[in-house]
Amino acid sequence: RQQGTLQPESLEPVVTKGTHQPAPVDFNVTMHGENYHIKVTGTGHKNLETRPFYVSVDGMPEEILIETLDAIMPSNGSTDKTQTQQTKTSKRLRATEPGHVTTSMPGTIVEVLTAVGDEVTAGDALLVSEAMKMETEIQAPISGKVTAIHVSKGDNVNPDEALIELDPS
Repeated sequence: RQQGTLQPESLEPVVTKGTHQPAPVDFNVTMHGENYHIKVTGTGHKNLETRPFYVSVDGMPEEILIETLDAIMPSNGSTDKTQTQQTKTSKRLRATEPGHVTTSMPGTIVEVLTAVGDEVTAGDALLVSEAMKMETEIQAPISGKVTAIHVSKGDNVNPDEALIELDPS
């Protein structure tokens, strides 16, 4: 140091190797001097302007409606933003077709009432799900033949997932 010959080392870039940072879902929040434990348990459809978020506040299930006014793209250090846009939290097919059976809120499958190859009519009960300590029948949105079942008893499900696929007759 005294001779003034020190040279700073070059900094190496941080290598992330394509990993994405997970979105936080469990929080300790202080608001107006009160502490709360908040856990996000699910969300509604991502394409809705105002969508529900299902949370647990100190163990009590709550539903809040959030209107998105602005959004940012999470970044993992790379400049390829399409990579983060296509990230999915579920391995199930996204519900996009009229024959895709989905749920209205996050929950757990209690019972599967149909099998591949069954013919169903619009309104027939296909699944039973439990959400917020209530059981709900998930009905066929259209009449048709069951071509695929993507869930089984005990699976956690979200509204944007295709749980069963129906082929219109």
